[in-house]
Amino acid sequence: MNAMVCAIQDSTPHLRRISLKHELLRDIGTLAPGAHFKVFIPSAHSGQAALPELLSGRPVWPDEKTKPYIRTYTIRNIDQLTGILDVEFVLHGDSGPASAWAEKVSIGNHVGIGLKKSGKVHEQTDWCLFAGDETAIPAITAMLEVLPVTTTGLALLEVAGEADIFQIRTESAVEIRWLIRNGIPPEQSELIINAIKKVVLPDALLKSRRVWIAGEENMVRAMRKCASEQLGLSREELRATVYWTAGLSEDDSKISRTE
Repeated sequence: MNAMVCAIQDSTPHLRRISLKHELLRDIGTLAPGAHFKVFIPSAHSGQAALPELLSGRPVWPDEKTKPYIRTYTIRNIDQLTGILDVEFVLHGDSGPASAWAEKVSIGNHVGIGLKKSGKVHEQTDWCLFAGDETAIPAITAMLEVLPVTTTGLALLEVAGEADIFQIRTESAVEIRWLIRNGIPPEQSELIINAIKKVVLPDALLKSRRVWIAGEENMVRAMRKCASEQLGLSREELRATVYWTAGLSEDDSKISRTE
């Protein structure tokens, strides 16, 4: 579907929330907080994206010349009463198609979106550890906002500078800790991995545990290794997802996010 941009708001200097409206969004079923969807960036900035045909469950473009740029994003919020979906774009200040579109977008523009009508909803957990850079923060924020008051844990959120810190509303007892890079490129930062090494997990026999990690590929791989080998997490307790790879576009890195 081609959804219309109905609102634009800058959450921080590098995070822009864009609200997309379409009647079909009223029919979406239950979605897990932080669920992913596809964004089809039109080749003409003010035009609509060419949408694919579904053949055997796979998207196919009749004319490859009209194929839009395809990127994966997190559902920040969805209001089924109004048919409005909110998505947050990281503004890189570069020429990447999604960032460039988000930098120049205006109310009334259109963008294609593709998402499942329902998705897996995670079971509640006693203790949670969330960790990620700017690309993962929208998903982490969405999950924090729906946690019950009984949930404890830690959220490690890495950003470029103090101006990128914002208030997160959560009823849970999860501690939110911001990590500031102060000029260090995100793919070279070791802030999160060093912080995770100091985490003391609760006993799995006493509390259910869930660790959710996402961000740049090298960071995620290091954190996944630490979480499984040093922290002793089981496969069921750990979810680590690569959101981006330094120096590569999503097309080149073949990233695929699934729920």
